[in-house]
Amino acid sequence: MKAKFLIVALSATGLLISSCAMADNYGSNSDGNMQKKSMSKMMPPFGSPNDVSYANNLWSKLEKAGFNSTASKLYVGSPPHGKVREVLEGKIDGNLIVLKRNYGGMGVSVDSVSADRAKYLKAITVMAKRPGYDPADKDWFWVKYAPDGTILKNPKGMKLAGKVAKGMPVGCISCHSAAPGGDFLFIQNKEISPKATLIGSMGM
Repeated sequence: MKAKFLIVALSATGLLISSCAMADNYGSNSDGNMQKKSMSKMMPPFGSPNDVSYANNLWSKLEKAGFNSTASKLYVGSPPHGKVREVLEGKIDGNLIVLKRNYGGMGVSVDSVSADRAKYLKAITVMAKRPGYDPADKDWFWVKYAPDGTILKNPKGMKLAGKVAKGMPVGCISCHSAAPGGDFLFIQNKEISPKATLIGSMGM
């Protein structure tokens, strides 16, 4: 008899665990019927495989268009970008691109960077207009590259490509949303910043 009671108890326990697991995966609708919850986690707003693929393809286009081989006017900047920086603007596939080279390190200055850009180049940040991508934030795609085109990561290991820091109090989108003119672009004069070097034809 003890053996039978033990089997029944174990069976009941198994059913209870199974029911709890099902309840975790299902919810009740307004009619009280069980509906399966989505098993997929919410994707972060940046660093996804699609974002990374787009960023890698964009780097190839920047290379081909001359963004990475053209020098611009160096000037003293401020955080979060480099202490010394340069800006290039142009269009790829008809859409505006804003590229910043960010320089830093011991002894960095406009003169030292001018003498050896490669020594002080720390990162390349890009804003790429991507129609329909993020209407709430002016359809900008954000990416931060290392000098060799590798996509850099944040402290959590997420690749900085896509809607970087969307919804967060600090970061690309939060900072640039404060730009005058409502276009997320600082120091703009129509389509071209007075500090920027124009790449090719704005109609390319």
